[in-house]
Amino acid sequence: MRRRRILGTLLPLPLLSLLTACTPPDEPLVALAVQDGQPVGVLVTCGGSFPRLSIYENHPDDGTQHPLTRWAVSGPSTNDIVEVALLGQPPDGWEVDAATDFSDSGLGTVVDVEPLTELRPEVTYSVGGRSGHNAISVDFTLADLPRIGPDQVLAPGGRNSTKIVSRKTFQRKARDSC
Repeated sequence: MRRRRILGTLLPLPLLSLLTACTPPDEPLVALAVQDGQPVGVLVTCGGSFPRLSIYENHPDDGTQHPLTRWAVSGPSTNDIVEVALLGQPPDGWEVDAATDFSDSGLGTVVDVEPLTELRPEVTYSVGGRSGHNAISVDFTLADLPRIGPDQVLAPGGRNSTKIVSRKTFQRKARDSC
């Protein structure tokens, strides 16, 4: 049976389909940029209230249980585009969310959440977010950072792929999807 990892928990695809049947599709609202050699999350807010940007370790689907290791920030929407240095200082008025374990009563599981404090080589990470809509996550490793130019971002290329595009192209497509 094929499974999909959601928040560190493996779910059978039929169950996942039921959980997402009434949910609007994720949109290409998040990208990864590089500024001064550091990864930066870029979120197009779509005018939504209380936007959130997060990064988490994306573990392979190897059947073992992993904690959800993440770092997230959220705050008021003051611009249509928010840029956040990953694992860095949040924008003015934004706060780093606490890494708090939570229970998913519908699935009968407790999700162990640990804070992400550093990026390591050969680990895959996902940048995600939301603001009115959920964003399609962008997967990357540290090896991807040198490929991203100053006016470029690593953006969703589809559901399970990424591509490097100009910052202008990403912003235009993201705004169009709002």
